[in-house]
Amino acid sequence: MKLREFVFGVVLLACLLPVDLYAQHNVVNITDREIPQGVLKQIAAGKKVIVPGTPSSGANWGKGLSIVKLSGKTNHFGIDITTGQYIDYWATVPGVKVWMPEYPSTRDLHIETDDTGWWTAYVIKYAGVDVEFSLIYEKAGWVTTKSNVITITDQDDLDFAIQYIDPAYFQYAMKPWVEAVFLGGAPFRNAMVVTVGKSWASMHDGRLPHGDPDARTIATPAAGVGPIYFNEDVFPDPTQLLTSLDGGVAWINVPVNTYQVTAEKEGVSYPTVRFRVEAADATERGVQLYIASPPDSLEGSNGSGPGEP
Repeated sequence: MKLREFVFGVVLLACLLPVDLYAQHNVVNITDREIPQGVLKQIAAGKKVIVPGTPSSGANWGKGLSIVKLSGKTNHFGIDITTGQYIDYWATVPGVKVWMPEYPSTRDLHIETDDTGWWTAYVIKYAGVDVEFSLIYEKAGWVTTKSNVITITDQDDLDFAIQYIDPAYFQYAMKPWVEAVFLGGAPFRNAMVVTVGKSWASMHDGRLPHGDPDARTIATPAAGVGPIYFNEDVFPDPTQLLTSLDGGVAWINVPVNTYQVTAEKEGVSYPTVRFRVEAADATERGVQLYIASPPDSLEGSNGSGPGEP
């Protein structure tokens, strides 16, 4: 039986007693199997548990089931328009709701960045069956952002990251520039952004610049206006014809579709990332940016140091 044939979404599981909505405040169950309320409470508290009737097996708990821990941070990205200085590379954003549009009920869970900008969630899934979803990052007054599609295996994934753009910088600097230079004055609707990086590129790594220069990107199918390459000052530049040492690339006003994005450069291989640009993103979710941030973007096989070819 295919995974899509199961009951998806976050299941508020019934027990003999009323279910406490916070019992699984950051636990996502995507199986069609009931998990006792007490087990959910322990998982939500970050404890290792054994699902009753399913003996413990390896690093995960429960025969036939995997409990996978996910964790990541939001990086406060951009320029402080009051000072003109770049925002600290290590700055993060607390109070950001993180949810999975493929499982809409996760919007009602308490998956949110803490005071340090980090969030944590647990996914209960069938062992050996990969799961795919995107992540939406949402905070009042900020630019709602959707990640590329990620694949969840049976292994914990603790290094998610998103470049969460400063709202003032986006509204008063980036957006007007894009509309004037790349859209001929037409209104900005959305942008899809990747980073073509070195093999070690990551928002968790302080080595900068982490971009792989002189690569060409390909979006399939063709995606809106682009590719638009960012220059070394991390700004979209119409004169930049290939990636710079920053590695940033964008497509503007991208139509509804599913896109495969990769890069090419002699002697270097790159992965492919996938974005789901859906009608509901604009009409119901408020998504304006689609961003694949390192280490889940286009980190190629080039392991040279910062600033090197």
